[in-house]
Amino acid sequence: MRPVQLFAGLTALCAGMVALPAAAQAKPMTTWTVKIQNLTPPGSQPLSPPVVVVHSPSVHVWQLGRFASRGVAAVAEDGDAPTLIKEISKRQGVRDAFAAASAPIAPGQSATFQVKVRPGDRISVVSMLVNTNDGFTGVDALRPGPGSIRTMAYDAGSEKNLETKATIPGPCCGNPMVRAPERRPISKHKGIMACGDLDRETYGWTGPVAKLTFAS
Repeated sequence: MRPVQLFAGLTALCAGMVALPAAAQAKPMTTWTVKIQNLTPPGSQPLSPPVVVVHSPSVHVWQLGRFASRGVAAVAEDGDAPTLIKEISKRQGVRDAFAAASAPIAPGQSATFQVKVRPGDRISVVSMLVNTNDGFTGVDALRPGPGSIRTMAYDAGSEKNLETKATIPGPCCGNPMVRAPERRPISKHKGIMACGDLDRETYGWTGPVAKLTFAS
């Protein structure tokens, strides 16, 4: 074989060897249809439009026992989805972040959305219980799979639970962006304590506050 022909053959072989790993790295996408249902009693706690984040396993949007980020606190205090979406979208390992509804989800109602994930991806969700100071529900780094999961209420720890009309944005009170700041880690919510203007029987809840159902 002539040297030129040998060089050409080796070049083609190397090009093929380089192309194989790139093709092997292509991961199939799975589309999940997700329904989030509000399980709170009638007239009690609408859920703010949920923020949904698709990310790698190394990312946590929020964690029980850790302090809420500014974006998570913005959702938990005022249902402010854009602030969290802007914040989390800058994080390495985040694939997608969006609001899953255009309006609050009333008790007994639901919203449906779709997410596209790669193998190994996780999903996190944050949604405010709007007739609270900084109560929210959701999931942290959930591995999507067929079936349902019920979610509890959490306290973001970023605002005092005064339960006063002057500090709550929901339809019970109508005062968004009014803060009574505090600094505590995220914890399980104790529910409406009737320590301010809110009546426990009207705005309270027991057990899970939402249900997420995944179908492929």
